[in-house]
Amino acid sequence: MFFKILMRCFTQLCILCGYPSSHTSAICEDCEQSLPILPRHCQQCARFLTATSTLTCGACLKNPPAFTVTHALFPYKPPINRLIAKLKFQGELCYAKTLGKRMAKQIQTSWYLDQPLPDLIIPIPLHFKRVRERGFNQAVEIAKPIAKALSIPIDYHGVTRNKKTIAQSGLSAHLRKNNITGAFSSSQNYQGLTIALVDDVMTTGHTVMECAHLLNKKGATRIDVWCAARNG
Repeated sequence: MFFKILMRCFTQLCILCGYPSSHTSAICEDCEQSLPILPRHCQQCARFLTATSTLTCGACLKNPPAFTVTHALFPYKPPINRLIAKLKFQGELCYAKTLGKRMAKQIQTSWYLDQPLPDLIIPIPLHFKRVRERGFNQAVEIAKPIAKALSIPIDYHGVTRNKKTIAQSGLSAHLRKNNITGAFSSSQNYQGLTIALVDDVMTTGHTVMECAHLLNKKGATRIDVWCAARNG
């Protein structure tokens, strides 16, 4: 009896289905096979593409964003959207660790095979009142295992969110842009650095765009976006 209880305590449970898993990751093999695959997408902003003859979407061609590339793990759909919601609103920080580890693996085995890694990771900041309410910044929690696996330093305080914006979810694209304008500030010098901006979900891209604009003004030479999910 004691042995069974001990085994239950130390058996890893899949974070998606809740069943015991012998898999080395926090997601069992069955759930792993059913994870959504990111559709064909724009190489710059990761917006989903319908045309097969282009690598860059019309929006990026018309108004190139302040960042160079966007890498996303998943489309923002079940079960990933539920996982991220539990992370943000129920404090399930183990989900951030899982997403961060998967992102680090993609970076090492796919995204950066033929180019150098960024010099610095900056998680998209939350306003201090939002951090106080939630108890953490989900972008920071996702960035931590990435930084550890890749030996890239995290800049926690160089960029601050000085405007307590309304939650972007539920707002139209136009309102999202107005909501986030002027939200970030920095007194740091990022001259000559390649920076990876990390966030949980990218929807319209206005948040990362605003932060990237600021970093460009502060001297960054290249800005890449890494997100757990893209709502295309």
